Amino acid sequence: MKKEYLIAGIAILLLSGCAGGTTDPRQGGLFSYDPDAYEQRLSDREGHLSSIENDTDAQKRKSARLKRDLASTKR
Repeated sequence: MKKEYLIAGIAILLLSGCAGGTTDPRQGGLFSYDPDAYEQRLSDREGHLSSIENDTDAQKRKSARLKRDLASTKR
């Protein structure tokens, strides 16, 4: 009987050590997988990418405008 309690106690310690309290799948391990947290991280990253792409497009337009201004100044 004591052996079963010992095994159960060790299993609880091992499982609780895996959770870690993080929603990052690279750090949390198998037992901390949270589909909602995954979707939120994905959404955050897609938003960040969209912001970077918008900034890149704005910088390209600015560069093209400056090139046109330079060309007209040289004439």
